[in-house]
Amino acid sequence: MAGVLLRTAGGTLLYVAFLWFVRIDDWRVAGMMLTFPMLNGMALVSARENADASGQSMVPVVTLNGVMCFLFALALAWSETARAHPLVITLVAAALWICVYVFLEKANAIVPVRTWVAYVAAWTLACVALTVWLWPACSTAVAPSPIRAGGLAGLTESWVRILLFAGSLLLVFGFAHVYRNAHAAVGRLGALPVVPLFGLYTVGSVLAADPAAAAKLETMRSLVPIGWLFALVFAVALAAYVANASRDKPAAIKYLAVLVLGWGMCLGAIVASAKLAPLVAGCVTQ
Repeated sequence: MAGVLLRTAGGTLLYVAFLWFVRIDDWRVAGMMLTFPMLNGMALVSARENADASGQSMVPVVTLNGVMCFLFALALAWSETARAHPLVITLVAAALWICVYVFLEKANAIVPVRTWVAYVAAWTLACVALTVWLWPACSTAVAPSPIRAGGLAGLTESWVRILLFAGSLLLVFGFAHVYRNAHAAVGRLGALPVVPLFGLYTVGSVLAADPAAAAKLETMRSLVPIGWLFALVFAVALAAYVANASRDKPAAIKYLAVLVLGWGMCLGAIVASAKLAPLVAGCVTQ
């Protein structure tokens, strides 16, 4: 059990470091960051040689998280009532997520490893199509504005989510420790939407009394599918790598390095894509 507590503490420290360094003040980046793959990366690295089995059950939940975030963003964009009551709509989203999650758990839903490439390819086409369809006109693009602070202020405003993230890690690692063969359940638990739900709540809270909310949401929602796509690619790529690398039984530090590198690449791709998207769409960035 000491190992469970140690991994929980280490994973939480990584998350705290992420919150310290990441400041979001661009609504395109906000849309893409909603599904940033924090918890699922920790779960896959912990699974080691069973990462394929965990990944098969994780992918449907990652898909659920992406759909939830996209629908949440649409609700905020289309409804003034939703923007005025961010806590209520967050609780509704959480309740709906739990209902679908229970169904996936009972059905033991998986996306088999052999279909991952086709699955990602299909979702890539769908996400690109949604982004092109929803991309706002250049005239509606909004200037950057504070969404979440980094540094000490970022930690102060995120203490609840830090506690929930630590609790989620403890649940995942503790479950994996007690039920050593429940790889599918560990995969689903590893996709708990702690980061997405709090990200959505943060966005909703910022927009509650913002006269420019409609334009900001139009900018944000168009890139939610691309941000989720990065999370999906991250999950399947990391699961495949960890399962393959585990055959050689590498040291734990190698898994940690790969996890941090994966997060860094995902974050870099999100920021770069948010900067390049307006150029691709014919807009000139400010």
